[in-house]
This record gives sequence, structure tokens and C-alpha cells, in this order.
Amino acid sequence: METSNRTPQSFAGTPSVAPRSPNSARDIAEAPRLFAEAVDLRRALADNERRLAAALKKLDSLRARDAALTTEMIALTNTAANAHRFAYHDELTGLPNRRLLFDRFNQAVAMAERRDKRVALLFLDLDKFKSLNDTLGHSAGDNLLRQVAARLISAIRKSDTACRYGGDEFVVLLPDLGGREGASAAAAKIRVCLEKPYAVDGTTITMTTSMGVAVYPVDGRVYGDLLHVSDLAMYRHKERCRTPPIVCDRAPDPVEPCTG
Repeated sequence: METSNRTPQSFAGTPSVAPRSPNSARDIAEAPRLFAEAVDLRRALADNERRLAAALKKLDSLRARDAALTTEMIALTNTAANAHRFAYHDELTGLPNRRLLFDRFNQAVAMAERRDKRVALLFLDLDKFKSLNDTLGHSAGDNLLRQVAARLISAIRKSDTACRYGGDEFVVLLPDLGGREGASAAAAKIRVCLEKPYAVDGTTITMTTSMGVAVYPVDGRVYGDLLHVSDLAMYRHKERCRTPPIVCDRAPDPVEPCTG
């Protein structure tokens, strides 16, 4: 007799069914919620991208405005620097003007008081400059004044101040002096430097200068008094030495720079 190896389940006649995942029903139930979350995430991502684009646009705008503000700040700084320069310097020669001279005089006097020194004001004027200006023209006169200013700077110490007082008048502040002798020596050196020939628009000009010196505190203790004393001394010198400027068409020999 043949022995059967079939199991009891085989005799039942029920078909074989693949096992079902216990989570499939739950996944199907949660699918709408997951879909909704995905949609929300896409919306949030799109919204964030729009916000990022807006932020980048605003950043670019701020950068452009920052560049414009930087440019404007530089322009304002330059304007302020120029305004300060024009307030304290002569426009034609670049020398300090009366206001800056007065400030430096006060500083020099304060230092002189502490160190028991002297301060001198040297007032100088170019002889017959007006007639020369009328003959050669204002452009030539301006050229000559600029050359005089450059020579003045080269002839004095770094601690001194050369000021264009007005027209063809200049004032030199000489601080930290031992006495009147130092002022006289400085005046002599400046005279030698200024009275060398000038080349102005192809013309050679030889000028003389009249000078007057006042020393603090011997000739006065107030700025205005010292300026007045030096001005009077300069005019007395001018009356004694009426030397007209010499004008010729020969180019002058090169002038060695004066050293302070």
C-alpha cells in the first residue's frame, strides 16, 4: 500500500495565498496625510525660495546703496578737506593765510613762554611789484608770486611759517629764537634767496624786497602790535631802498634751491 506524504492542509483543498504585510493597510490609510505633507513641504520650499530671492535682491540693493554712500562719503570728505584748506591757505600760492598765521603765532608764543625763547614776525614786500604786474600782466604777476612762495618755503626752517598776507606782502613767523640776531640772520638768508633772478613767461626779472622785523616780547606782546611794528619797519626800509625791478629778455641762470 502506497504511503501518502501530503499534509492535512493539502486535503483541505484551499488555494495558497502570499502572506500580507501587516503595515499595508495602515500605509494606505496614511497616504492622504503623507501626500498633504509633501504638498505643504513643496509650498514651504517654494515660499522659502521666494524669500531667499527677495533677500538676495535686497542685499544687492543694500550693497549698491553702500557703494553709493561710500562714494558720497569720499566726496564729502574731499569737499571738507578742500574747504578746510581754503579756509587756512592762500588759493594762489598754497601758503598759510592770515587765519592760520594767527593760530601758529599763538602756539609759538605759548611755547616761547615755557622755554624762555623769542618769536619774530618778518614782514616783507616785493618792491615795485604793482608796476611790474601792470607791465607784464596779471598772469605773469601770479607766476612770480608762486615762485616767491616756493623760495620762501625753501629758505626757512620746517618750524617756521611763511604766510601770504595779501597782494605782494608776505609774513614769516620765526618761533623758538634766542634773540633778535636769529631773526636778522633769517631775514638776510630770505633776502638772498628772493632777490635771485626769476624766469617768468620767458622774461628774466630781478626783484628787490623790503623787510621789517618785530620780536616778541621785546617789540610787543600782542599779535596785532607786533604785526604793526614789523609793517612800519618794512615801510621805513622801503623808503630808504627805492630800487626798481630789473626786467630783461635773457633767461636767468639756474637758481640753486635755498635750504632752511
